[in-house]
Amino acid sequence: MLRLMRSLPTISATLFSRSCGISWPSISRYFHRQPHRLATYVTMHNTETHPGSQSPDTSVFNLDSLGNHIYLEKQDKLRDLGINLQTSQIIVVGGQSSGKSSLLESLTGFSLPRGQGCCTRFATQITLRRNPVKKTVISITPRNNADQKLRDTLRAFRHELTDFRPEDVASVIEKANVVMGIRSGINKDILCLPMFSDDILKIEISSPDNPHLTVIDLPGLFQVTGQLGYASDKDKLLVEAMVKRHMKNERTIVLAVLPCLSDPATEEILQFAKAADPKGERTVGVLTKADLVKEKAVLQSLSNLVMASTLKLGYFVVRNRGADEDDLDISQCKKKEAELFNDPQWKAIADTGRVGVDALRTELQSLLTVLAKRELPNQKAEVMKRLADCEKRSISFGPPRCTPAAQREHLIKLALRFERLANDALEGLYGRDILFGEKPPLKLITKVVELNEGFSHVIWKKGQTWNFKEQATEKADSTEVAYIRLVNEAVDWASATPEVSEYLYPKISAFKDPKGDIMAFIRDCYSAGRGPELGSFGGSVLTMAFKAQAMSWDEAGTRHVKASVLIIHRFLYTLLKALIKDQRMREELWTCLQDDLLKGYWRACEHAKFVINTELNGRPMTYNHYFNENLQRARLGRQTSILSGLETNGQNTKVELTKVRSLITSAVENKSNAEQVGEDIHDMLKSYYKVARKRFVDNICQQAINHFLLDGDQSPVKVFTADWVAKLSDRQLNSIAGEDAITIKARQRLETELEGLKKALEVLRN
Repeated sequence: MLRLMRSLPTISATLFSRSCGISWPSISRYFHRQPHRLATYVTMHNTETHPGSQSPDTSVFNLDSLGNHIYLEKQDKLRDLGINLQTSQIIVVGGQSSGKSSLLESLTGFSLPRGQGCCTRFATQITLRRNPVKKTVISITPRNNADQKLRDTLRAFRHELTDFRPEDVASVIEKANVVMGIRSGINKDILCLPMFSDDILKIEISSPDNPHLTVIDLPGLFQVTGQLGYASDKDKLLVEAMVKRHMKNERTIVLAVLPCLSDPATEEILQFAKAADPKGERTVGVLTKADLVKEKAVLQSLSNLVMASTLKLGYFVVRNRGADEDDLDISQCKKKEAELFNDPQWKAIADTGRVGVDALRTELQSLLTVLAKRELPNQKAEVMKRLADCEKRSISFGPPRCTPAAQREHLIKLALRFERLANDALEGLYGRDILFGEKPPLKLITKVVELNEGFSHVIWKKGQTWNFKEQATEKADSTEVAYIRLVNEAVDWASATPEVSEYLYPKISAFKDPKGDIMAFIRDCYSAGRGPELGSFGGSVLTMAFKAQAMSWDEAGTRHVKASVLIIHRFLYTLLKALIKDQRMREELWTCLQDDLLKGYWRACEHAKFVINTELNGRPMTYNHYFNENLQRARLGRQTSILSGLETNGQNTKVELTKVRSLITSAVENKSNAEQVGEDIHDMLKSYYKVARKRFVDNICQQAINHFLLDGDQSPVKVFTADWVAKLSDRQLNSIAGEDAITIKARQRLETELEGLKKALEVLRN
């Protein structure tokens, strides 16, 4: 009666947690602050009553109800899929000789084969199922990183036993060792084989009397190497890594097993548990081999540990099968355990309700059910997110490309989309595809127009070697600064692109300002090229003067076309990278396109050279009427400046003719023949320079860039087309679009993951 009264607060708290959705760590923390109210649950079996065991009361808390075991079955199904999804589970961990195997046998009723050395070479999942048909099914769940061939081989391993005999189980497990490729049994002397495996041996035991429970037994930690069947230091680290990896799963309840006579402060398994579960919210301590405790001091230490544990889920104390008790069955072992804890010296600990395997099993099943139910929405959200990511990756892979027809079809689809996006980029229709917002280099026409405007502005302001008369040097404005930034950005990006290395140029910080005294330069030109002309100058003088005045056009025009090439090359590379996620195919296609691309760039640069050579090395020539207008305007301006000395007092002021005559006479008579010719050369050079400058800028931008690089039939932007794909041979198609072994494996892994995630979502939804 006293024990029942102590159990009532826990039962009420359990019902309250289920109705209000309070998590089990919160309830556990409450009761562990009050040691005399530790949880006591209903057992699964209607066996004799002993400390830690209560009579079944399904009206209060039916752990085996349909609603409860469905949550556990979902976790088992998710785990079997092998999709690297953290599942709610119980893992049993401990060191060698900690009593782990015996505890597992008592919890599940299943006995793993006994033998010398390290028996457990892999994680063993033991699943108990309540089913009218009594049978045991042994299978293998492949590790997450197994390739498809190995995965199929491991999944094909399945043995069903209807008559449970230990020797049959041992034989099946030995076969599993062989399939997993472990150095054991008949392969124990093959030193190249590993001692341990990351695969999971699944043992599903169905029986009408079974509770619903799943535990995963991990290989025991060991300190001494060179024994245990030649276990090495590497094997020791592998087992530790396996244990730590399973512990790290935040949906895992860690069952840390250690002998009663050990010191918890020095137990390695508790140190591992603390690292994985710093707050102790997922760790249950199990103290084994209670029958070996004889001293009262040890009993007092155990009592203190159980009643005031640093683990929020506390400790349980159990009795293991003794070394000379192999002939005892489970019920006989349970009887001995009950007799032990009925001993008066164990009363203080037994009254906590945390002794015996039945109490432990009930606690574990309850914790696991609550955990599985709580984590189900999180698992569903995680699976849906991963499924969406996989579907995106699947789209980027495209359909399988095993035949020339499939390869050609895939490339044509890519080419058509490439053409559409390239046309939109040339027309500035950026709203038609989200890529333009995500990838700024794809806004091609915007960058080219900005570059051309900057080029025109720089040639206008800084293109001349000398300023003309009455022309002042201007400071760099925002247009000039923006042009320098664009030109430098282009060469910065292309510096790591070897195929366009010949189009690189030195970065610029500023453009050189024009010189100031142009008349001295004109006098030198006239002196160096004058002939027998009287009061005029020969055609070679204007040619020499113009070439010197426009000498910067060569470097500026060449650099501008190269900058345009680099901007277009970056556009093409960025667009292909955005369209083709398969790196190998993208690189192969890029390599195949480069010959045509480089030819297009070369044609544009050659035409730019032609335009520059025509302007700078040919005779000054124009039929543009603006030349004459500019010349007359310049002469009129000089004549107007002569009359600027007249004084007027208003619009109707009369001017004396003699004064006008005097100003004109002084302006003419005070000039030498050379000075007069120099002024004529200046006016003609200025007039022609204006016309030639506009023509030069237009020809570079319209012909070399717009035609040869953007709009022409052979422009680089129009290289990758459906027609180009249609002309490829089968060999070329396979080279570009064929799938190599790496891609095929990646596609298979993705398809396997997709299939597994879809099945997982179906499990979670049903």
